[in-house]
Amino acid sequence: MKKHLLFSIVLLISAFFAKAQCPGCITDFTCTANPAAPTMCPDTLPEGTAMTYYEEDLSFYMPAQFTDQGTGMNVTLNELHVTGVSGMPYGLQFESSSATNIFYPSSNPPTTEYGCARFCGTPLIPGDYHVTVYVTAYVTVLGLSQTEYDSFEIPIHIKPNPTSNSSFTIANPVGCNPLTTGITTNYPSGGNPNYSYTWDFGNGNTSSQETPTAQTYTSPGTYYVSCETIVDTLDYSISSVTVVNSDCSDMGFEPDYYIKIFEGTTEIFNNSSSHATNQTPATFTFTSISLSNTSYSIEVWDNDDILGGGQSGDDHCGTVTFNGHTPGAYTLVDGLLTVTFSVNHPILSFSDTDSVVVYPSPQISAFEAIPNDTICDNDSLYLRVVGGESWQWYMNGSGIPSATDSIYVPLIDGAYSVVLSNSYGCMLSTNNIYVAFLAAPPYPNFYQNGNLLFCTNAGYQYQWYLDGVPISGADQQTYTITQTGNYTIELIASNGCSTFSTPYYAIVQAIFEYDIADLQIYPNPVNTRINFNADYDQHYYRIIDVLGNVVQEGRVDGSSVDVSDLGPAAYFIQIISPDKQYQATFVKE
Repeated sequence: MKKHLLFSIVLLISAFFAKAQCPGCITDFTCTANPAAPTMCPDTLPEGTAMTYYEEDLSFYMPAQFTDQGTGMNVTLNELHVTGVSGMPYGLQFESSSATNIFYPSSNPPTTEYGCARFCGTPLIPGDYHVTVYVTAYVTVLGLSQTEYDSFEIPIHIKPNPTSNSSFTIANPVGCNPLTTGITTNYPSGGNPNYSYTWDFGNGNTSSQETPTAQTYTSPGTYYVSCETIVDTLDYSISSVTVVNSDCSDMGFEPDYYIKIFEGTTEIFNNSSSHATNQTPATFTFTSISLSNTSYSIEVWDNDDILGGGQSGDDHCGTVTFNGHTPGAYTLVDGLLTVTFSVNHPILSFSDTDSVVVYPSPQISAFEAIPNDTICDNDSLYLRVVGGESWQWYMNGSGIPSATDSIYVPLIDGAYSVVLSNSYGCMLSTNNIYVAFLAAPPYPNFYQNGNLLFCTNAGYQYQWYLDGVPISGADQQTYTITQTGNYTIELIASNGCSTFSTPYYAIVQAIFEYDIADLQIYPNPVNTRINFNADYDQHYYRIIDVLGNVVQEGRVDGSSVDVSDLGPAAYFIQIISPDKQYQATFVKE
């Protein structure tokens, strides 16, 4: 039932992990579903644009009672807890209508079946993001309370924001260091060689390529990118000619000038029909003539066709020549003829500057397992990362719910890593630390029989201790004591792990060394517990059968010992103190 039940619920609440940055969401109480089912309005979030403020309110409906469509079971939705979230687009935040991110749909329906959240902020970096939300749901199904844990991903797309200049576009104008971004011209040449580009990327690199290589900005800061684009593709042209002076005259009057323009030997312009009369200097303007990379000539004439007999009697005032692809202002002379004109060739120049803003990424000062990444399972370790302002831990590539501190205590084997974030939304992932827990030996058990200490745990290496100090050569399963004191045994497994017993106060037993006194006990015979007339709390005791075997031993609990596990027979019971041994005989019924 888990996947069917929680999937729609998680889709509702995944966008509502509070960051206390986007208050004031407005609930849409018309957001419902028939039949009742968890519903979100609107059901999709519009995409955002990097570096552009984004705000969207979401309303959600969570019926306290509904039928799970996957299983057909009736579900009571008691509580929903959002326990963690990771993978948010940089710069975006959520705030829900629940300050604790805990929702109680069944507490007071229908009011508690509704809520809202606001999704707001300025996304910094474009891309496709997958927000991972960790959720705990407390439900009742078939009269049974169930707790479900899960995590889900919700995608959101942040579009790139074109930079504001006209010359070029920066793919990622804002990001975290090291930031690598492509920069492309807005004036592509299409293969025309008469385009040129002069780039300065602000990071010490320059280029003259139309498509420069991607640029990397390693340090935080603002970098100014500039590009001058030269477009030299327009025509060469001439649109006016001025005759300044010449030696042509018209019987004491100013000559009536006109001109002819030739491309090589081919006449391409002749304005003899509209000659300039009595004008010095005489300027002729005309529709712009496109020029090729060849020789041109301008002939200047004086119209003497008084009677309209044609140009045969006109005076030739002179000729000047020029190259059509040599732009500039010309003053050309042929004898006494002076002609001025310009060969026009406009060159387009686009020069713009824009910026790349690089935020600092979290810095990792330390990432370590303390005391080690491989320990015995009766010891403990913790993982620590130094750096960043917020954290999300992962095990074997999956996020660990609620593991959002700089220290994490692992409990099982696995590959552990952590993603660090800072206030700029920049993130950095550590490498993996592989944690392994080695099996430690069980708790050691041993007993004293005479002066012999015998450990009941077989198959290990052994080391006996007296008063906390290892006894040289005492590395067998048994040890014969030669002095009274606190004895401890260490079991050592083949993997190097060991386990210590608690100290046991053993008294060397020798003839004439014991001050033996009678032990007063009751009842006798006994069924379950032997009681003492004195308080021997925490004194060592042992019970011995008629064959001399120690069948039970330990510490006295107050003033009695439980013997209910013994079989019916006669036994000796001994209580040992540092200066005296007490003993009695009893019968177990």
